[in-house]
Amino acid sequence: MEYKNNFYKFIVAIKFKFMKITLYGKQGHAHTVAFKNFLKMAEVIFEYKDIFKDEAAKFHTKSLYDGQLKFPTLFIDDAIYLTPSSDEFNSIMKDLKLRG
Repeated sequence: MEYKNNFYKFIVAIKFKFMKITLYGKQGHAHTVAFKNFLKMAEVIFEYKDIFKDEAAKFHTKSLYDGQLKFPTLFIDDAIYLTPSSDEFNSIMKDLKLRG
């Protein structure tokens, strides 16, 4: 059992070695928490930025949403997903062949 788990970790590490995933969100926000938990369970390395604690992320968010603060925002390499719903997030993860 341990071998399969370590093998899966190895495959995920190789597959996402060059992929950059960033999540902008807000502490305690339902979608933000769910998306973070999924990525952690999938053992994917990602960067999380709370837009109420990180001024650069806050400024970037405002530039993406015409001056408004909206969240979550998901960045995967050059792709930007503006306020994805749970269904959209799940579809993106399925396309990446990730499982939480």
